[in-house]
Amino acid sequence: MNAKKLLIYLDQLEREPNLKVNGNTYTLEQVKLAKKITTDIEIELGVKPSKPKLSRRRAFIVILEELYYDVPEYPEELSLDVINRRAVQRFEFAQRTLNGLATPLEIHPKDACWFFEDNGSKKMNYRRALSYLVNFRSLFFQIAPAAESLKEKYQEVLLCS
Repeated sequence: MNAKKLLIYLDQLEREPNLKVNGNTYTLEQVKLAKKITTDIEIELGVKPSKPKLSRRRAFIVILEELYYDVPEYPEELSLDVINRRAVQRFEFAQRTLNGLATPLEIHPKDACWFFEDNGSKKMNYRRALSYLVNFRSLFFQIAPAAESLKEKYQEVLLCS
């Protein structure tokens, strides 16, 4: 079995409610780890790995966090086109729309508690996006301090709910 077939199988397994292979039950984290190991082996062997799948919003959050985790505000001239170009290079989009998110601040605000103060529904969706990225940060982040920064922001968003 080649690595591409294995990754396709692991993608399908992730969607199953019962993560069983050959009579053994696995956690979602173990399946994600298997995908990461397979991708790392492909890189080691010089095979072009497949891109990780993320919703467009989550991919943008990863890029924004990696670029701007250590600055208090986004640059005024920052546009979603710049973020989109970087995201397209690293990720395959599972969902293509941004559902009315037009600026980097709307996608990944620097102060989410204040930004979503009057909109519990948007805060809940943002919290879900962060939760997924935090739980599987080793799969999506290339810059460790950015992943840790996102984890801290997620904790803040949980506390301000």
